[in-house]
Amino acid sequence: MGKTVRVNAEISEDLNASLQRLADEHGWSKDVLIEQALQAFVRTEAQFAAAVQDGITAWRTGETVEHSDVIADFERRYGQAR
Repeated sequence: MGKTVRVNAEISEDLNASLQRLADEHGWSKDVLIEQALQAFVRTEAQFAAAVQDGITAWRTGETVEHSDVIADFERRYGQAR
């Protein structure tokens, strides 16, 4: 891990208690648990933003499939929805 900085955040007492229980169960500090959770959140948000950008690019370049074609393909493969 590189250089660290301290951040402050206000969270509910319930969330704090849940974090402490989880940290205790795993033998971690809450700091480690919070850092792991934030890393996962930031990674997921970055992946989502990239996927949205890919979708926008595909739409702009005409690399999309009509909704009706997707439904027809799905029904051909898996049958009609009930």
